[in-house]
Amino acid sequence: MIWRNKGHEFDVYAETLLAANPQMKYYIFGAGILGKELMLVLRKYGCLSAFIDNSTDKQGNKIDEFDIISFEKYLEKRDGQIIISASKENRKEIKNQLEENSLKYRTDFFMYDEFTYSIFPIISVYYFDKSYVPLAQVSVTERCTLKCKKCAHGCFAVDNASKDLTLDQVCKSADCFFSKVDFIKEFVLIGGEPLLYKELAQAIQYIGEHYRNQIGTYAITTNGTIVPGEEVMEVCKKYNILYRISNYSRRIPRLKNSYQKLRDALEAYDISYIFSNEDDEWMDYGFDYVDRGGDESELLRVFDACQAPCREIRENRFYFCVMARSVSENLKFNIGENDYLDLNKLDRKKYKKELLEFTLGYSEKGYLDMCRHCNGAEAENIPIHMAEQMEKA
Repeated sequence: MIWRNKGHEFDVYAETLLAANPQMKYYIFGAGILGKELMLVLRKYGCLSAFIDNSTDKQGNKIDEFDIISFEKYLEKRDGQIIISASKENRKEIKNQLEENSLKYRTDFFMYDEFTYSIFPIISVYYFDKSYVPLAQVSVTERCTLKCKKCAHGCFAVDNASKDLTLDQVCKSADCFFSKVDFIKEFVLIGGEPLLYKELAQAIQYIGEHYRNQIGTYAITTNGTIVPGEEVMEVCKKYNILYRISNYSRRIPRLKNSYQKLRDALEAYDISYIFSNEDDEWMDYGFDYVDRGGDESELLRVFDACQAPCREIRENRFYFCVMARSVSENLKFNIGENDYLDLNKLDRKKYKKELLEFTLGYSEKGYLDMCRHCNGAEAENIPIHMAEQMEKA
């Protein structure tokens, strides 16, 4: 989307959101992983009332200080909006349950993704006067232990001798980001394979020591091929790091042993992790064959339909799409060098709204140069084999 009224793009919509829930009270429907992650955000803002769950085994219990209640008990008060934070398999059923009880979608309740990525960022700025970003990443290295043909970051093309970010760059990235962002739902160290980064323990320590209270979920995304050493494990435990572990065992069976070693090590240190399902499909973004040319109307269409959630911070540069930046560099497209928001140049008085608007898809030209080489949202309809290797890795 092209900036037409910078700093005021959401003024009217924000009024509608605030009027629908003037007390800013929320209930999380679903006492599972997603619900617990969202709890970290809403608790920070003091606007979570309780969890709702259909399981009678969970009702009457608590998650931290918050009660788990039945939907029937919620209906007795009906004093706040609901965010459906259940698995994809259960969301439709819960949505029907709410609508059968005269609750209106996007008035009385929201789905987890839209609330987290599109609604709450607006509420955070306009109601709480706090800048909020759902997800941002620091790519500490582009090097990887695997050579996946369709890597969404193009890391298969990166030589192992390539330079990583320096520790100073990582620290400056965090400093700049958190000077403008009051709270983030999830802050992630990624790669490449981040466990290759030699100064990972120091990076985790610095960010954790200075900014842990501004982070809901502090995470590392790994392909599971490396077991961290004691220094990394200790600092991960100290700052409550969550490991998100990819699962490529169907395509690369030998990794099963590596996964088990990593999980055993994390459990020994009482470090949380989420191990992905053993799927066998990725989406084909088409970086290696798509070329849309320079038709701006087409590029605007592709960008607006995509709305990728993965922001990246690299010193003062806040990139809308981490894949666009990394693929452009790693595959030598060398375009989009200016497709970022310079956090150091934000207007002092209205930076929160400008940052909000950029995070939700507004920019000077309304698209990224790398959109011309990406399938965007259409990638969901182009399944490919997961983690197919270019060579023996």
